[in-house]
Amino acid sequence: MKALISFLIFIISSLCCYSHISMTGAQQTVATQRASFNDIISIGELIKSVKEGNVGIKKIAENSGYAFRGRYHDPELNDFYYEDVYYKNCMVAADGSPIKYGKGNSSVLIAGSVGFGPFVSIRVYNKRAYNHIKSELRNKFHFKTAEVAGKWATLKKGNVVVDVSVDGNAYCFTFYIK
Repeated sequence: MKALISFLIFIISSLCCYSHISMTGAQQTVATQRASFNDIISIGELIKSVKEGNVGIKKIAENSGYAFRGRYHDPELNDFYYEDVYYKNCMVAADGSPIKYGKGNSSVLIAGSVGFGPFVSIRVYNKRAYNHIKSELRNKFHFKTAEVAGKWATLKKGNVVVDVSVDGNAYCFTFYIK
Protein backbone atom coordinates (compact mmCIF):
# COMPACT_ATOMS: atom_id res chain seq x y z
CA MET A 1 0.00 0.00 0.00
CA LYS A 2 2.82 2.40 0.88
CA ALA A 3 4.53 1.58 -2.42
CA LEU A 4 1.31 2.31 -4.36
CA ILE A 5 0.92 5.71 -2.67
CA SER A 6 4.58 6.56 -3.35
CA PHE A 7 4.17 5.52 -6.97
CA LEU A 8 1.03 7.69 -7.40
CA ILE A 9 2.77 10.69 -5.81
CA PHE A 10 5.72 10.19 -8.16
CA ILE A 11 3.41 10.05 -11.22
CA ILE A 12 1.43 13.13 -10.16
CA SER A 13 4.54 15.18 -9.37
CA SER A 14 6.12 14.12 -12.67
CA LEU A 15 3.04 15.23 -14.58
CA CYS A 16 2.96 18.57 -12.74
CA CYS A 17 6.64 19.21 -13.48
CA TYR A 18 6.19 18.28 -17.16
CA SER A 19 3.17 20.55 -17.45
CA HIS A 20 5.04 23.45 -15.81
CA ILE A 21 8.08 23.02 -18.08
CA SER A 22 5.89 22.85 -21.19
CA MET A 23 3.99 25.99 -20.27
CA THR A 24 7.14 27.87 -19.33
CA GLY A 25 8.88 26.84 -22.56
CA ALA A 26 5.90 27.97 -24.63
CA GLN A 27 5.83 31.33 -22.86
CA GLN A 28 9.52 31.88 -23.49
CA THR A 29 9.11 31.05 -27.20
CA VAL A 30 6.22 33.49 -27.58
CA ALA A 31 8.14 36.22 -25.72
CA THR A 32 11.18 35.62 -27.92
CA GLN A 33 9.09 35.89 -31.09
CA ARG A 34 7.37 39.00 -29.81
CA ALA A 35 10.63 40.82 -29.07
CA SER A 36 12.56 39.78 -32.19
CA PHE A 37 12.91 42.64 -34.65
CA ASN A 38 16.58 42.10 -35.46
CA ASP A 39 15.67 41.06 -39.02
CA ILE A 40 14.60 44.65 -39.80
CA ILE A 41 17.25 47.16 -40.86
CA SER A 42 18.62 49.46 -38.15
CA ILE A 43 16.48 52.60 -38.13
CA GLY A 44 19.42 54.62 -36.76
CA GLU A 45 21.66 53.62 -39.68
CA LEU A 46 18.81 54.36 -42.09
CA ILE A 47 18.36 57.88 -40.68
CA LYS A 48 22.11 58.50 -40.86
CA SER A 49 22.22 57.37 -44.50
CA VAL A 50 19.28 59.62 -45.44
CA LYS A 51 20.98 62.62 -43.79
CA GLU A 52 24.01 61.92 -46.00
CA GLY A 53 21.98 61.67 -49.23
CA ASN A 54 21.56 57.85 -49.18
CA VAL A 55 25.32 57.32 -49.06
CA GLY A 56 26.11 53.75 -48.06
CA ILE A 57 22.53 52.48 -48.20
CA LYS A 58 23.55 49.50 -50.36
CA LYS A 59 26.18 48.43 -47.82
CA ILE A 60 23.79 48.94 -44.89
CA ALA A 61 21.11 46.86 -46.62
CA GLU A 62 23.50 44.04 -47.51
CA ASN A 63 25.01 43.98 -43.98
CA SER A 64 21.46 43.72 -42.60
CA GLY A 65 20.76 40.66 -44.75
CA TYR A 66 18.71 42.32 -47.50
CA ALA A 67 19.07 41.02 -51.04
CA PHE A 68 19.21 43.38 -54.02
CA ARG A 69 16.26 42.88 -56.40
CA GLY A 70 17.32 45.45 -58.95
CA ARG A 71 16.66 48.98 -60.06
CA TYR A 72 13.09 49.85 -60.89
CA HIS A 73 12.33 52.74 -63.22
CA ASP A 74 8.78 53.76 -64.02
CA PRO A 75 8.68 54.14 -67.82
CA GLU A 76 6.36 57.15 -67.55
CA LEU A 77 8.90 59.17 -65.56
CA ASN A 78 12.19 60.74 -66.67
CA ASP A 79 15.62 59.20 -65.95
CA PHE A 80 16.09 61.07 -62.66
CA TYR A 81 13.39 58.95 -61.01
CA TYR A 82 14.52 55.49 -59.94
CA GLU A 83 14.24 53.01 -57.09
CA ASP A 84 16.76 50.40 -55.93
CA VAL A 85 14.76 47.54 -54.42
CA TYR A 86 16.08 45.34 -51.56
CA TYR A 87 14.08 42.64 -49.80
CA LYS A 88 14.25 40.34 -46.79
CA ASN A 89 12.11 37.37 -45.71
CA CYS A 90 9.93 37.66 -48.83
CA MET A 91 10.00 37.50 -52.63
CA VAL A 92 9.25 40.66 -54.61
CA ALA A 93 8.40 41.76 -58.13
CA ALA A 94 10.63 44.27 -59.94
CA ASP A 95 8.65 47.23 -58.57
CA GLY A 96 9.08 46.02 -54.96
CA SER A 97 5.61 44.61 -54.43
CA PRO A 98 5.69 41.35 -52.45
CA ILE A 99 4.87 38.11 -54.21
CA LYS A 100 5.44 35.65 -51.37
CA TYR A 101 6.15 36.14 -47.64
CA GLY A 102 8.77 34.18 -45.72
CA LYS A 103 9.43 33.57 -42.04
CA GLY A 104 10.25 36.49 -39.78
CA ASN A 105 9.47 40.13 -40.39
CA SER A 106 9.16 40.46 -44.16
CA SER A 107 10.31 43.84 -45.38
CA VAL A 108 11.18 45.71 -48.54
CA LEU A 109 13.70 48.54 -48.59
CA ILE A 110 13.56 51.02 -51.44
CA ALA A 111 16.25 53.66 -51.94
CA GLY A 112 15.71 56.10 -54.74
CA SER A 113 15.46 59.55 -56.12
CA VAL A 114 12.35 61.51 -57.05
CA GLY A 115 11.56 65.16 -57.71
CA PHE A 116 12.36 66.31 -54.16
CA GLY A 117 15.65 64.36 -53.95
CA PRO A 118 16.83 61.07 -52.46
CA PHE A 119 14.62 58.99 -50.19
CA VAL A 120 14.62 55.62 -48.42
CA SER A 121 11.43 53.72 -47.78
CA ILE A 122 10.96 50.63 -45.65
CA ARG A 123 7.77 48.58 -45.94
CA VAL A 124 6.89 45.95 -43.35
CA TYR A 125 4.01 43.54 -43.61
CA ASN A 126 2.86 42.93 -40.06
CA LYS A 127 1.44 45.26 -37.45
CA ARG A 128 3.94 44.26 -34.73
CA ALA A 129 6.90 45.34 -36.90
CA TYR A 130 5.05 48.56 -37.80
CA ASN A 131 4.42 49.35 -34.12
CA HIS A 132 8.05 48.56 -33.28
CA ILE A 133 9.43 51.00 -35.88
CA LYS A 134 6.88 53.68 -34.98
CA SER A 135 7.77 53.32 -31.30
CA GLU A 136 11.51 53.48 -32.07
CA LEU A 137 11.03 56.67 -34.13
CA ARG A 138 9.08 58.38 -31.35
CA ASN A 139 10.82 57.07 -28.22
CA LYS A 140 14.42 56.44 -29.26
CA PHE A 141 14.90 59.10 -31.97
CA HIS A 142 12.28 61.60 -30.67
CA PHE A 143 10.42 62.26 -33.92
CA LYS A 144 7.28 64.35 -33.42
CA THR A 145 4.03 64.26 -35.38
CA ALA A 146 3.94 67.17 -37.82
CA GLU A 147 0.77 66.34 -39.73
CA VAL A 148 -1.95 63.67 -39.91
CA ALA A 149 -4.25 63.07 -42.88
CA GLY A 150 -6.31 59.87 -42.93
CA LYS A 151 -4.00 56.87 -43.21
CA TRP A 152 -0.96 59.17 -43.60
CA ALA A 153 1.09 60.78 -40.86
CA THR A 154 4.22 62.87 -41.15
CA LEU A 155 6.87 62.73 -38.43
CA LYS A 156 9.68 65.24 -38.25
CA LYS A 157 12.92 65.81 -36.38
CA GLY A 158 15.09 68.64 -37.62
CA ASN A 159 15.28 68.39 -41.40
CA VAL A 160 14.55 64.62 -41.49
CA VAL A 161 10.97 63.82 -42.43
CA VAL A 162 9.24 60.43 -42.22
CA ASP A 163 5.96 59.86 -44.03
CA VAL A 164 4.09 56.96 -42.43
CA SER A 165 1.30 55.24 -44.34
CA VAL A 166 -0.83 52.13 -44.16
CA ASP A 167 -2.09 50.42 -47.31
CA GLY A 168 -3.79 47.10 -46.60
CA ASN A 169 -1.15 44.91 -44.97
CA ALA A 170 1.73 47.16 -46.07
CA TYR A 171 3.05 49.57 -43.45
CA CYS A 172 5.40 52.10 -45.04
CA PHE A 173 7.96 54.54 -43.61
CA THR A 174 9.51 56.93 -46.16
CA PHE A 175 12.54 58.94 -44.97
CA TYR A 176 13.77 62.07 -46.74
CA ILE A 177 15.32 65.48 -46.09
CA LYS A 178 13.25 68.65 -46.32
